[in-house]
Amino acid sequence: MRIAVVGTGNIGRTIGGAWERAGHVVAYTSRTPEPPATIAITDALLEAQVVLLAIPGGGVEQFLIDHGSGLEGRLVFDATNRIGEPTLHNAEAFADHAPEALLVRAFNTVGWEVMADPGEATMFWCGPDGDPGATASQLIADVGLRPVRVGGPDAIDVVDGAGRLWLTLVFAQGMPRTIALKLIGD
Repeated sequence: MRIAVVGTGNIGRTIGGAWERAGHVVAYTSRTPEPPATIAITDALLEAQVVLLAIPGGGVEQFLIDHGSGLEGRLVFDATNRIGEPTLHNAEAFADHAPEALLVRAFNTVGWEVMADPGEATMFWCGPDGDPGATASQLIADVGLRPVRVGGPDAIDVVDGAGRLWLTLVFAQGMPRTIALKLIGD
């Protein structure tokens, strides 16, 4: 797969690196590209089949205003969280500015440290079913996480519930950033 990673921080680099090791072609993007490490967002989107959003959650709507048309028909992993807001996700912004994107809500329920060393962690996600869903599930597995689809885009608040739990345990209760959820049983 050809993947554009929007965001070059810990989350973008960790997931992108895992995808590179799995054999995918990954382009890291930046508003101020510094080739060859990063390229312009518009250039990356032209070639991408899949996009990972790993930017601050508050910046997603502006990103979608600027680039939403370039996401049409592509799997878009939203790994962002709108910390301190009533909702963690940007589903409404996707509906308004990128309605033809195939939104996948994943990678927002654990810290990058878990994605770097997943162990037996489960990644709960929501998004399309069928072939796009199978691709999303495989890309999550390629990071080393056990993918568990909890439903379509309407299940976004369920996924974000797992994210809120992780955020509360780590930031309010002082547990280590390396904690993760694991689904047991079949």
